[in-house]
Amino acid sequence: MEQYTVGIDAGGTFVKAGLFDANGHELAASKERSPHSTSSGGRREQDPDALFGAVCSAAQALLRSSGIGPRHIAAISVTGYGSGLWLVDEHGAALGNGILSTDVRTELEPASALDEVTAARVAHMVSQRGWSGQTAALLRWFDEHEPSMLPRVHRVLACKDYIRSRLCGDMSTDHTDAGLTGLCDIERNSWSEDALDLLGLSQWRAVLPSIGPGAEKVGVVTAVAAELTGFAVGTPVIRGVVDVAACAVASRVLDRSHMSVVAGTFGIDQTLHRRPRTSRPPLLQCRYVTGEVYLASEGGITSASNLEWCCRSLFGGPVDDARNRGGDLYRMCDEAVTRAYARDRLGDMMFFPYLFGGPGGAPAGLLGAVAEDGFDEAALAVYEGIAYAHRADIESLLEGEDAARPGVVRMSGGASLSPIWPQIFADVLGLRVDVADRGEIGVRGAAITAAVGIGMFPEFVSAASAFTPTLRSYEPDPQQVAVMAVRYARHRATTTALAAVWSRGYSVDDRYCARSVVAADA
Repeated sequence: MEQYTVGIDAGGTFVKAGLFDANGHELAASKERSPHSTSSGGRREQDPDALFGAVCSAAQALLRSSGIGPRHIAAISVTGYGSGLWLVDEHGAALGNGILSTDVRTELEPASALDEVTAARVAHMVSQRGWSGQTAALLRWFDEHEPSMLPRVHRVLACKDYIRSRLCGDMSTDHTDAGLTGLCDIERNSWSEDALDLLGLSQWRAVLPSIGPGAEKVGVVTAVAAELTGFAVGTPVIRGVVDVAACAVASRVLDRSHMSVVAGTFGIDQTLHRRPRTSRPPLLQCRYVTGEVYLASEGGITSASNLEWCCRSLFGGPVDDARNRGGDLYRMCDEAVTRAYARDRLGDMMFFPYLFGGPGGAPAGLLGAVAEDGFDEAALAVYEGIAYAHRADIESLLEGEDAARPGVVRMSGGASLSPIWPQIFADVLGLRVDVADRGEIGVRGAAITAAVGIGMFPEFVSAASAFTPTLRSYEPDPQQVAVMAVRYARHRATTTALAAVWSRGYSVDDRYCARSVVAADA
């Protein structure tokens, strides 16, 4: 009897599911809108029942469209965003909303921030820098603002771990999600007691989950979960890995010559290393799935999520027309960018993808438009601006003696589905860009993990080679590389200048006399 695996990816925009055969062929896919709410004080949260409801709907739709009986599914695995925070009681019930990794409540309260010396010491212990949506920062926030929460908590979980607990009752985590919390010694693969002490979080140690391999069976689908999802009772559930690792392995990032670029809700750029990077701790770092190597990551909320906002908030007319015609708004943006290139409309307009915060406090927005510009030119500026933001993070990632020296980019995320955006990345980065031919790459990574977890493949390398379809490649155009280098330098210089002006904290009246202030400074 043929066996199938299911991968589920709980992303910031959609919950996606895919069903694969033993040869890695995707037979069916589904997705549901990922519920989240934004409130005052920088809070970005998810209702736990709404999230699991989206998982259940995606699973039911997957089974209906595949025509595969649920008892033919050999294993299920879930991936999801790293860091953020899910607090559950001893029964696995969420204690309030889950907190997304895009949450910035801790950034808006500098009084609770670590001093520079302590932050540097912690960064060395956990091999990565601290940031606002990191689990460590959010636990400190709960200590300060909701001290009555800890006695109620049984486990601190990541997003994919919460979903898995609803499927099979297991409340552990894996080394990739543990590594991104800001609380883990990634070389020893254990919670860092020293970091917990310095952060003032030792009292949380007892409720941190156990850490195990991502490709390990940890339970089976319960009767309650089966009723809600349509999966069969007793179907094996594999622990799973965090989404950035799932995307990297499903993009066939298998050795140190490969660099992973995930252009989705977050922009994540990743390289592999024999040892954790210590010369300059990256934003994220964890032990990788292929053995004794480490995945170092830089990035931020500066990627395709910014295009989502532009389509929703700026490009109303063209987007509404496309929807009324039954068109796809991303295809519409691709067509707009293609027209702009065909007309050689490389004007001065630039987009700064900092809707969730930019370097040095730089603001988001479109700058440099002229009367002749329209939707086509604005769409091109957004595509290029997001690629520039990735390049800035990659330059940081490739600094230092222990930096990698990749020769090819393996791209995934929503932007990789465009037929034109990967070429822009190739020209901006000056490197060949390979893209998986089709499908949701995070879902594929989860299914690969499931396949390894039940022994369908002996390890991740052979599984990734089977599951990932033929890659399409984009070679950098030497002429465009030179053009993009000039435009990138201008974009970076403008970002720095905007950050300097924006961080002055002008009042409304001050803005009217900004010219005299600048003149006085000169």
